[in-house]
Amino acid sequence: MRPVIFMDWDGTVADSMALCIEEVRAALKGVGLPDRTDAELMRCNGPTNEESVAILGIDPARAEAYLRLRAQAELALIPAHQRIFPGMAEALHALKARADLVIVSNGLAEYLHRSAAFLGVEDCFLRMEGMREGLNKAQNMARLLAELRPQRAVMVGDRAGDMEAGRVNGLPTIAACYGYGTPEEWALADRQATSVDALREMLLAWAEQ
Repeated sequence: MRPVIFMDWDGTVADSMALCIEEVRAALKGVGLPDRTDAELMRCNGPTNEESVAILGIDPARAEAYLRLRAQAELALIPAHQRIFPGMAEALHALKARADLVIVSNGLAEYLHRSAAFLGVEDCFLRMEGMREGLNKAQNMARLLAELRPQRAVMVGDRAGDMEAGRVNGLPTIAACYGYGTPEEWALADRQATSVDALREMLLAWAEQ
């Protein structure tokens, strides 16, 4: 088994902040709730869609409709708003020659696959795993590790939950410091990559060890 590089999606591979803002805005409008500032909507990028219900203070009576409308808007708005960090596509194509790349994300599976196809990088990944009901990211990663059984693996992400998922599973972690996390979250990682180019070189060196 080749080494495995686990990667978060939003804020690590995809520059999806604009998409997140617009999909949440559309869902709020759809359930008759007032608009929020971009800064408030940005807080929904990273947590699960269900967690964003509490973040935005959406009342339980509207939560189900909000979640349904957000998922629909997310898929519909990919062509208009989904982006990839500059240099990331080239980095992924270089890395896949030396390691198996696996996405583990809080996003929905259909969103991940449609986004990767739109961005032209779907063929870079051995697996793309979205959120599974009843499992947090660390538990989802544990399931993947049990299936893949790599001799060694590493976790790359931009948020505290990514570092925690790696730590719980005994993996070294790399913070994508160009993403949406904070310096405090990045400090939880074993190593920090301040740019996509730095991450590429770090992972190439790790894969070739």
